[in-house]
Amino acid sequence: MENLTKQLWNLMDSSRGSMEVSHTLELISYVAFIAKENPDSFQIIVNSGHAKQLDMLIEAGKVLEEIHPTEVCTAPEHYRIDGKIINHVVNVVATITNFDVLASALRELSAQTLGRYSVNSANLNMERVFTALVGACSKKTLYDGACGLARVASSLNAGSLYLEEKIHSTYVTAYRLLILEGKDFRLVAGDSLLESAFGYEKQFDLVVMEPPFSLKFGADERRRLAESPFIQVPTGNSVSATAGDSLWIQQALSKLNNTGKGYILLPQGCLFRGGYDAKVREYLLENELLEAVIGLPANVLDGTGIPPAILVLNKNKPAGLPVVFVDASEIGTNSKNRIAISEQDAALIADLAAGKRADDERYKAVFMPEIRQQNNELSISRYIIKHIAVEELDIAQELKILNNYQVEFEQSQKALKTLLAKYQ
Repeated sequence: MENLTKQLWNLMDSSRGSMEVSHTLELISYVAFIAKENPDSFQIIVNSGHAKQLDMLIEAGKVLEEIHPTEVCTAPEHYRIDGKIINHVVNVVATITNFDVLASALRELSAQTLGRYSVNSANLNMERVFTALVGACSKKTLYDGACGLARVASSLNAGSLYLEEKIHSTYVTAYRLLILEGKDFRLVAGDSLLESAFGYEKQFDLVVMEPPFSLKFGADERRRLAESPFIQVPTGNSVSATAGDSLWIQQALSKLNNTGKGYILLPQGCLFRGGYDAKVREYLLENELLEAVIGLPANVLDGTGIPPAILVLNKNKPAGLPVVFVDASEIGTNSKNRIAISEQDAALIADLAAGKRADDERYKAVFMPEIRQQNNELSISRYIIKHIAVEELDIAQELKILNNYQVEFEQSQKALKTLLAKYQ
């Protein structure tokens, strides 16, 4: 994959100045999609002259509209494409023998080049953490209502994927990448909070989501959301304008079957905010739907330095079990003001969440009476106290050092007075 990533970087570098980076990535995903799904036509395109290649790609895409959505089969808008770059992209894609690896490389490039501007692309940190937490799931169904480029959903290797994505361009690219990987999936473009394409009768074994943080809503959206079938905590005539995090939690619960588990990444503010967030926390706790709260480091995500938390939801949690708190805020390696989570780090976080390291100071299992005493607040610092080592001072030694400084000061003062008297 390293050689392929370098090859793609060179391709993007050669297009700088004539094409936007995002448009180059879009073109690569489109050409690769044609190569994977219509290989006979693609081979003819490879052997054709530059001037005809775009038109031939467009025709090859139209053939695929019988089995794939039209927008996925449609070439990028002409204004986004430099004709000279098309041939370079076609030649690079023609050398690809493993489209699965190409899809992974494109997601990584998207995270590296677009991540600071867009939260639609998960990064390697979260891929590793979610993979370690969820574990084997090849026979399970998985839902993600804000899938972005479907990086996390794809990496988990669930039996089948049910995905929704609001941003249309992201949806198109995600669809193509999943085709390249040969995944069993259904991906729909739309706002899953306002109207889920899968309804609420079909439920899933797993829900794994990285939804937009602290989503805000307009007045019309707030009234519509108040009537949503997934709402379990009454909102009145309209939801709060800042209720986004709590709505994602309830949507995740509505998508889980009776034995399902959910993993949702949210800002840590939802752990302690009052108002509607507090009501949703109470609902989770009193119905024993919350299995674990995992606090991650700041700067672990692209596009924000906010320290996030993963809430682990369990529709089949036995009565009377505690909520597990994990302080993973100092796990990972700091590099250029970013935190990198290795596979070993992710495995450690998963072990802590599973209670396999009960003696570790970063783990604590807390029962409901104690949480109620804390007004149902879930801030990790309320339950896991960091012990700061304080160095004990040798008073006699410190006084001796101070005395030496005093002697040196008095000597310097005498020297200064001598010099002043000499030159007056």
